[in-house]
Amino acid sequence: MIYKDFARHMSLILTMVLLVSVASGCATIINGTSQKIQVTSDPSGAALLVNGKDSYTTPVRLRLERRRDHLLVFSKEGCEGQTVKLMHVISGVVVGNTLLGGPIGWVFDIFAGSQYKLVPNPVHAELKKISQ
Repeated sequence: MIYKDFARHMSLILTMVLLVSVASGCATIINGTSQKIQVTSDPSGAALLVNGKDSYTTPVRLRLERRRDHLLVFSKEGCEGQTVKLMHVISGVVVGNTLLGGPIGWVFDIFAGSQYKLVPNPVHAELKKISQ
């Protein structure tokens, strides 16, 4: 009788641990730790500097980490430059993660940075021509 109760309790505990493990990190599974950002400009062919170090030419699709803000600086000869700040904000996936995975899943997502989304997305810069 004692063995059956012990086995039943252990089975219940293992099932709960398995469910929490599967549900934890839900945003990491759904969102991933990076996000694709479509970047365009008018006129196209503008130089794009991301976070002061990576250079691209528009149009471009970037993959940026979700856990922090990013600074996009557009420039093109004969046009005024423009700066766009991509902000990391809490994603709606966190609600589902909190309901299903509880605090364990949310803590996992916080450290992974996957609880965030980057906005705005897509990014479009209107570069004004300089009057001479």
